[in-house]
Amino acid sequence: SLVALDYFGLVEILPQPENAKDKVVPVQVNLTPAPRSIYTAGVNYGTRSGAGFSLGVERRYLNTRGHKALAQIDYANKRKTATVQYRVPAFAWLDGWYTASLQAADEQTNYVNSRRLEFVASRSGQYNDHLNLVASMHVLRERWAFNVADDGGGATAPVDFRYASFVYPSLRAEYIDVDERLAPRRGAGGTLTLRGGTGGSNGNATFTQLHASVQWFHGLAADSRLIARGELGHTFTRNLLDLPPSLRFYAGGDRSVRGYGWHEIGPRIVTTGGDYFTGAPNVVTASLEYERYFHGPWGAAVFVDSGSAFAGRTPDMHTGVGIGLRWRSPVGPVRIDIARGLNSPDSPLTLHLNIGADL
Repeated sequence: SLVALDYFGLVEILPQPENAKDKVVPVQVNLTPAPRSIYTAGVNYGTRSGAGFSLGVERRYLNTRGHKALAQIDYANKRKTATVQYRVPAFAWLDGWYTASLQAADEQTNYVNSRRLEFVASRSGQYNDHLNLVASMHVLRERWAFNVADDGGGATAPVDFRYASFVYPSLRAEYIDVDERLAPRRGAGGTLTLRGGTGGSNGNATFTQLHASVQWFHGLAADSRLIARGELGHTFTRNLLDLPPSLRFYAGGDRSVRGYGWHEIGPRIVTTGGDYFTGAPNVVTASLEYERYFHGPWGAAVFVDSGSAFAGRTPDMHTGVGIGLRWRSPVGPVRIDIARGLNSPDSPLTLHLNIGADL
């Protein structure tokens, strides 16, 4: 518990059996405070967002009660976010955190123009070694448009923005039971989220949303493993058009259906300037991957992914296949995948890069 709190650079536990009395052994705990402030800076590039940078500062402890504070900005040509967060440790009932956060986001790509302001108040609790629970309340204000119409003469018509405000609670369960968090060979992990509320442009829209995801790992030999992933989500609403992009489901891209572009599977608006992907009330995806390491930290993988974001009862499944390179780097697993979608004969090859733990 002391290590997980992030307050201390060194936690030393020294039992003293020589001073035992009535079968009770005293324990001495030596704590060395960690640096109070953490400063971060980085540069990034995305094919949809352009070049950008990020800056952040976190105060590990503001006072003797261990309160934490965080401020961070992520600024790119077509994507900008600013976040402030305040956390208070909670020990009653379940160990966890009281958190209040405010985030402003602006995204302008070739298919969406969106601005969002969201306040979240939450309470997390570690139920046991494998299960973490989070209850939160969200206040969301969002403005969006999916495309800008061309009048044929090179000029653009005024953007027809939609506006929506929502207030909704959310319950989230996060389960992880694996032999090793960084690169599991046995076990499973998953999340289950239930959220819903009222709002919309006129305040009369309602929605209830259920989303589940799972990952399963099975070691086949000393240097190989099988990885299965699945995702299922459904939205109960009669006012789908009033739901902003951040409350819709998407499919395609990294950790979804490789072989297709980011969020490109699902309903779309077709124009002479391109296709604009609008998101959907439902999503289903599945993936099966075989991974084998041949020499030291280097390995390879083959995989098949399938899924869809869809409206109605029947998903329009899109399948992609591919191969990948694996590297157990000092900072965690690095995965480079090349995939191709099978639902279009002229589908281009896509390149996917992921760095970090599987869970």
